[in-house]
Amino acid sequence: MTNSKSTLLYIPDISGFTDFVNKTEISHSRHIISELLEIIIDSDKFGMSVSEIEGDAILFFKEDIPSVSDLIEQCQHTFINFHSYLRRYDTERICRCGACETATNLSLKFIVHKGDVEKINIKDHQKLHGSDVILAHRLLKNSIPENEYILITDQFKLNSSSIGIDKKEWISIKRGSETYKNLGKFDYSYIPIKNLLKELIKPSQISFPGLSPDLITIEKTIHAPVDLIYENFTNLDKRMEWNEDIKEIILHGKSLNKTGSLHTCLVGNDSLDIESIGRMEHKDQIVYGERLNEFKGLRDIISIYTFEKKEDQTLIKIEVDFKIKSWFGKLMKPMVRKMLKKRTEDGLKKLKKVSEKYAA
Repeated sequence: MTNSKSTLLYIPDISGFTDFVNKTEISHSRHIISELLEIIIDSDKFGMSVSEIEGDAILFFKEDIPSVSDLIEQCQHTFINFHSYLRRYDTERICRCGACETATNLSLKFIVHKGDVEKINIKDHQKLHGSDVILAHRLLKNSIPENEYILITDQFKLNSSSIGIDKKEWISIKRGSETYKNLGKFDYSYIPIKNLLKELIKPSQISFPGLSPDLITIEKTIHAPVDLIYENFTNLDKRMEWNEDIKEIILHGKSLNKTGSLHTCLVGNDSLDIESIGRMEHKDQIVYGERLNEFKGLRDIISIYTFEKKEDQTLIKIEVDFKIKSWFGKLMKPMVRKMLKKRTEDGLKKLKKVSEKYAA
């Protein structure tokens, strides 16, 4: 154990975490929270050390304590990065599960405190110890009526001049206090930060490539809800359940399937590299697109799937466009077209069979 030293304690905490995890799909919520925690860590501009990652919060510490103005800018930077990711993910996501659809409800609050801290060395890890560490964690449970704020304890001399408030029009300083058993009463200032959402840049909208007039079009009605059919098709794990021709699907990278994601589909002796183009939704329609980069002399095979709600049924429309690489291949175009159409129809029959079985 080392001697105590005045140390910055900085805790970004994800608001809405408990409801998000308890009320949504575990696998997707876990992945989204993991990416958000990584964004919080990557947003650190001071080279702070991480003491603990506690599910929905990260305890950072630093002995060389930045100014209160710089700390507020750090919180602002992290908050913008956090919400920029969520808005981009909401646009790019393919999945429509509860976790993916409600991720944008998550937000951030910050605890900024400094005090005397001891460090316990446990192999290559430093564990913080002391009453100020306990206080920083207790301050996460407070009476502030908002979900998005920067709480700064009175150990920092927070006032208009210390943060150059004339240069930060969004800042409004409010006061609060809490009393904790065995610790006593503590006064603090807090800054609501919801207005920072106005600074976010709207992410680019998804667009599908133009298709040639000579495309393949297939339509089929399935007696099952549109949400069930869409989930069966776009969830890569479930796709293997109803299409026995697929031996394995490998999603590249650690991300969930979203716009720009690549996955390799092993079908028989073929290895198909497929890119997810994206998802668009209209009143009663969900449109999803995929691009197969190259396959048996073909290139840029684009498939657009439209799932349209028809009361308790779903009309699926599939449009397949393709290009042929060589002049010789162009001579075989009618045969190629027939092959692609049959493969698409066979897959659609399997999707219909399993979806109607689950809906029954």
